[in-house]
Amino acid sequence: MPAHRGPSNGLVIGLAVLCLALLGWIYLGFVIPFRAAAAGRELLDVRISGYETGDVLSMLDFLRGHPDAAAIQHSLYLGPELLFPAPLTMLLILLLRLARPGGSFFGRQIPAAVISVIFLLPVLYGFADYAENIASLLLFPPSTPSDATVAALSHALPILVRLKFAALAITLILLIRFTVLRGPPSDAP
Repeated sequence: MPAHRGPSNGLVIGLAVLCLALLGWIYLGFVIPFRAAAAGRELLDVRISGYETGDVLSMLDFLRGHPDAAAIQHSLYLGPELLFPAPLTMLLILLLRLARPGGSFFGRQIPAAVISVIFLLPVLYGFADYAENIASLLLFPPSTPSDATVAALSHALPILVRLKFAALAITLILLIRFTVLRGPPSDAP
């Protein structure tokens, strides 16, 4: 019996297919219709480069006057965005398990505590994505937040999106590092 039992390929493939299906649903069902209803504007959620407080306030003002675009965005958060972070987080954790982080970095062994932190990155991504989605539901129409809530959430959303994409990007970079740049197996003669 092998000493290391990783996730099954079927589970990884299933989660990858689910994530791709959800991404397709998001793009075809929400990004394109939102763009059409919003005269070419993009959803804040799909801006990989992030956005600022001014962008959030501008979107809030826009959506207050465009109920069709607001309804599309609201449905996005109650549809695929309610589901997507969980399977992507699980997929990233399983891929990390398959990549088996470890080895050395600049000639020094990677400490176990650092490897534990590496496995927390996908979880951080998932929490940040859900927090961004919840904040958006509380801020944008049909919600009617107070001025204090608008101020707090318009400042929190840019931080959450940066945290989300940073955790995702670092996880992907580490996956590549541990997969492509893996040294020889430890039990090699």
